[in-house]
Amino acid sequence: MSESLTLKLVRNSRFLVLFAIAAFLPRWLDLPRSAEKPARIAAILALFTQGVIWTNILVGHSVRVYTAQHSTDGSSITTFNVLGVVARLSLWILLFLLALDNMGIQIKALVTGLGIGGLAVALAVQNILGDLFGALAIVVDKPFVVGDSISVETYRGKVEHIGLKTTRVRSETGELIIFSNGELLKSKIRNYSR
Repeated sequence: MSESLTLKLVRNSRFLVLFAIAAFLPRWLDLPRSAEKPARIAAILALFTQGVIWTNILVGHSVRVYTAQHSTDGSSITTFNVLGVVARLSLWILLFLLALDNMGIQIKALVTGLGIGGLAVALAVQNILGDLFGALAIVVDKPFVVGDSISVETYRGKVEHIGLKTTRVRSETGELIIFSNGELLKSKIRNYSR
């Protein structure tokens, strides 16, 4: 039996307790002012970690509820899983930047540097990003969905899984064929289920 969302959030709130201890312990123990800054940084890190944990729980719960309600539509499940990953990543980055800003670190220069560094990383990982955008194209354009019978070049089978990097097809002879999404979209695909 699955536990309720509220119970799961409360059960995974240990970093909130660490935040309270780090924030108020120097005042309760009447420690010198030099101890306040490390305590403040520890409190912010505890809050950031707690925010990440709660984000994972909330997004994971939303994805599970949606997929349970729409378990017959493979494309909707894949779309929502991709949106869940994007939501998690976006919220983690936002929480991280807020934590750095509250610790007194100038984030304008960091964001600018991340933009330039992001461009360099994007050039270095072109294949991975090609597969990720291929997954998004498959989800949005829907040339096939989980359960469809397709053929790609000389391979034919039933789509079992559409992931962020690869698509898995079970061939008619039983073997599992794994295509990278970027290469899959460059190939001619025949969909026999439509």
